[in-house]
Amino acid sequence: MIPQSFITDLLNRVDVVEIVGRHVTLKKAGANFQGLCPFHNEKSPSFSVSPTKQFYHCFGCGAHGSAISFLMEYSGLTYVEAIEDLARSIGLTVPKEERRPADVQKQKQALAMGEMMERAANYYRQELKQSQRAIDYLKGRGLSGEIAKRYSLGYAPDAWQSLEAVFGSYQQDELAKVLIEAGMVIQSESKRYDRFRDRVMFPIRNTKGQVIAFGGRIIDAGEPKYLNSPETPLFSKGHTLYGLFEGRLGIRDKGYVIVCEGYMDVVALAQLGFPNAVATLGTACTSHHVRSLMRQADRIVFSFDGDAAGRRAAKRALEATLPMMADDKAVSFLFLPTEHDPDSYVRAYGQEAFEAAIRSAMPLSEYLIEVAAEEQDLKTPEGRAQTQFHAKPLIAAMPAIALRSQILHELARRLVISVPELESFMGLKTAQKVTESVKPTPEKKEKAASQSVDLAQQIVKLLMLYPALGKRIDQFQKQLILWVAEKRSVKAHELMQDLLSQCEQMPPNVGFAVFQEQLDQSAHAKTYAVLRERLMSTELSYEYAQEDFFGMLKKLELQSYKEEMTAIAQRMGEGKALPGDPEKYRELMAKLK
Repeated sequence: MIPQSFITDLLNRVDVVEIVGRHVTLKKAGANFQGLCPFHNEKSPSFSVSPTKQFYHCFGCGAHGSAISFLMEYSGLTYVEAIEDLARSIGLTVPKEERRPADVQKQKQALAMGEMMERAANYYRQELKQSQRAIDYLKGRGLSGEIAKRYSLGYAPDAWQSLEAVFGSYQQDELAKVLIEAGMVIQSESKRYDRFRDRVMFPIRNTKGQVIAFGGRIIDAGEPKYLNSPETPLFSKGHTLYGLFEGRLGIRDKGYVIVCEGYMDVVALAQLGFPNAVATLGTACTSHHVRSLMRQADRIVFSFDGDAAGRRAAKRALEATLPMMADDKAVSFLFLPTEHDPDSYVRAYGQEAFEAAIRSAMPLSEYLIEVAAEEQDLKTPEGRAQTQFHAKPLIAAMPAIALRSQILHELARRLVISVPELESFMGLKTAQKVTESVKPTPEKKEKAASQSVDLAQQIVKLLMLYPALGKRIDQFQKQLILWVAEKRSVKAHELMQDLLSQCEQMPPNVGFAVFQEQLDQSAHAKTYAVLRERLMSTELSYEYAQEDFFGMLKKLELQSYKEEMTAIAQRMGEGKALPGDPEKYRELMAKLK
């Protein structure tokens, strides 16, 4: 393992602006630098790099991190490779720490499994060249040798133990264990045999281009028609999209991504002039899929069959997409005639017709209303009420963006009710006019509460900028910080507890970039990500931050004394004084003076 102290020192020495600037054209914009984000398609720059924080952040797709993260995301390096690359660039040698035997064994297994998948893929490619039957099948589907090569298609022979030609006898228990864990071999009561037999093979790659799983399509009749690798330490269906690695350039050139139901659709569309297609792998579209897609393109087109199964898949895609929506993203749903999939549709009507179908695909807003109103008669009060009921969880899942407001207005029009009525039913906050006739006492209470909230927000901001501040407080000051956070809300108290704990774990000289990557591992990572966006334009020296931070703690201390004195005075006035209250009151008064 690489010592954390070395990683901290490395990031303190390298310049993230220089590292990013090798691959992205950056221009000075105030204290930071800006450029077009390399991780998603955009026309105006939303990618910001801070030289003082040694951190980059894209306000469009959310990509962020240190120089290490950038090399991992952009160049496809592993964590260790990125550190070694940075170290070499400034003439440092990466030290290593002894790791626990269990960790060493786990890494060895992962490396062995990854190497095994790559060797299997090479074997299947060679077998395809020798199988005229498999070649004829692919030609019959209209695929060229060039496309087969681009997607590394292969063929698994019709044999029970064909992989023994690559790896040796399955009687070797250690070998068999890795093959079984990788999903390539099945262990029955009596024997071990290949999972994939007599199938056209589609290697499934991760975003770095590494083979992590396979999909197999039966050539003749048989069940199942499509067979995927099971979940393994390398492969998670809910996190992986087939064709994303191969289609990255096509997605950027076209400006949008097509999401299909199967890998044959992806390969066939690439053959027909649409190299920007990907597919989910025998599972519903997940939030992880959507997040990956939105980092690649601003427009997503879900293309599903028009049958019942396709409609169910589209609805699940809608539900996964709603929480991720942003006003600079466009999502639409294309339902082809039941007798067609994307491949057959393009062959029947041509490339231009399919492009026209994509342009006229149903926008997310319209599909949401269609799902809510499914099988309902909007001419009747009952039908409108049912639609309103079914729309509620869909609307509630969306962030408070302009699109949500537009959908509410359109839905209210169709339901023949006002927007405030609909918002009230949905449980959404509406803008309310503040009345002038506010009583003095509540106003003072509200002002005090507001001041507490402001202090809590400022403390979080300063601790995220300079975690070293969190290591300089004593137990009393820590309790003061948690006290003011609790006054705001239970969630704020939980966040502050976590933030203080994260600060305590950091080395004294840790920088902003290292600390933010640590916060990304927290259970509150999403909240930290939102707060971090606001910090990207904040320039504050450690000296000023330190002065503000301890000044706030002094304010909190005085505020706690005053509140405790008020509570004592109230008890004494009501004749409910506790033993020691008078002495405590005089003690607090002395502290205030």
